[in-house]
Amino acid sequence: MALLKIGDVFGIETSNGIAYFQYVHKNEVMGSLIRILPNLYQDTNKDLLNTLVKQKELYQIHFPLGAAFTRKIVSKMGNYPLPKDFVLPEKFRVDHIIKGEFICWHIVDYANWQRERVERLNDYQKRLSPWGTWNDTLLRKDWLRAGL
Repeated sequence: MALLKIGDVFGIETSNGIAYFQYVHKNEVMGSLIRILPNLYQDTNKDLLNTLVKQKELYQIHFPLGAAFTRKIVSKMGNYPLPKDFVLPEKFRVDHIIKGEFICWHIVDYANWQRERVERLNDYQKRLSPWGTWNDTLLRKDWLRAGL
C-alpha cells in the first residue's frame, strides 16, 4: 500500500456525486486532519482538482484516512500543494450536550486541548471547524445536508 502524504487529495462517493478532501496533517492522537473541499462533482479531471485545492476549504475535520483508504472507501486522486495561505487551525468548536440537552459550546485549543466554555459563539467562533473525528458516513451526510 502506498503511504499517505500531506497534500494527497481523495474522492468519496455520495448519492449526489463525488466529494473531495485534502490530507493536511497527522495528529498522533486524533489521526488525519483533512480539508473538506467545496461542492459535489459528477466527474473528475486534473483541471478541476488543480482549481479545487486552491479554494478555501469548508472546514477541517479529523478522519481515519488510513483505514478508509485501505478499505477502498476513498480513492486517491493525486497529490497537490496545500494553498499558500493554508495554516493549521489553532482552535476548534464542539457543542457540549448532556443527556440530549445543549449545555454550551467548548472552544478547543488544538495545541493543548484546553477547553474554553462559551454560551454563544461569536462570528470568529462560528467559523471554527468542528472538533472530533468523523467517519465516512458522517462526512457523506454532512456534504448532503449542506446541499453541496
